[in-house]
Amino acid sequence: MAQDDFQRFQSHAIQVGKIAQWDDSKGFGWVECGGIRVFLHIKDFNRRQRRPVAGEEVRFVVGIDAKGRSCAKRVEFVKSGGRMTLGSWMILACLMVLPLLAGLFLPVPPWLVPAIMVVFSAITYGLYSHDKQQAVSGGWRVPESSLHLVELLGGWPGAFVAQRRLRHKCSKANYQAVFFCIVVVFQLAAADVICRYRMSCWAMEQVGKVIREQGR
Repeated sequence: MAQDDFQRFQSHAIQVGKIAQWDDSKGFGWVECGGIRVFLHIKDFNRRQRRPVAGEEVRFVVGIDAKGRSCAKRVEFVKSGGRMTLGSWMILACLMVLPLLAGLFLPVPPWLVPAIMVVFSAITYGLYSHDKQQAVSGGWRVPESSLHLVELLGGWPGAFVAQRRLRHKCSKANYQAVFFCIVVVFQLAAADVICRYRMSCWAMEQVGKVIREQGR
C-alpha cells in the first residue's frame, strides 16, 4: 500500500470493505476498500464466531503487522447476525413447557409468569443488542453479570434468541456454562413446583441428615 493510501485510511478510523480473496486453509486473504487491497488474517477478527468467505463485507481499521506491513485489524463482519432455525425454535419451545406449566401451580394469576418472562426477555434481548453494538464500536460493554442477572430473573428465553440472532456470547465457553446452569435451574425449579415441592423437601431432608450425622 502506498504511503498516501495508508494516510487516507488512517484519516478514517473504521473502514468497510469486501473480502476479495480468502484462503481458508491458510487463514488469510485480502480485503478490498476503495480499490485498495489490504492483507487480512483470521487472528485479527475480534470474535471468531465463524469462518469468513470471499465476498463478505467487513469493518476494519488499518494497522501494521509484526513485519511492518499494512493489514486489517479489529475486523468485524458487517452482517454478523444469524437466524433461529426450526430446530432452535423447537428446543426453546421444549424449554418453555415446564416454566409456563409451573405458573399454573403458583398462587398467582395465570398470566403473570408468561408476562414476566416476556418483559425480561425483551429487556435481555435489548441488552444483548446494545452490548453487541458497543463491542463493534469499542464503547462501554454491558457487564456479563448484568446479562446473567436479567436471564436469571426470567429473561433467559430472550438470551437464547439473541445469542442466535445476533451471534453474540454464543462462542464464549465460560459464559455459555453459566447460561446453561441458569436454564437448568429454571427447569428444576419448575419441575419442583409442579411436583408440589417434593424435590426441594427431599433435598432439605438429605441436608438435615448430613448435618445431624456430623453433629454426632
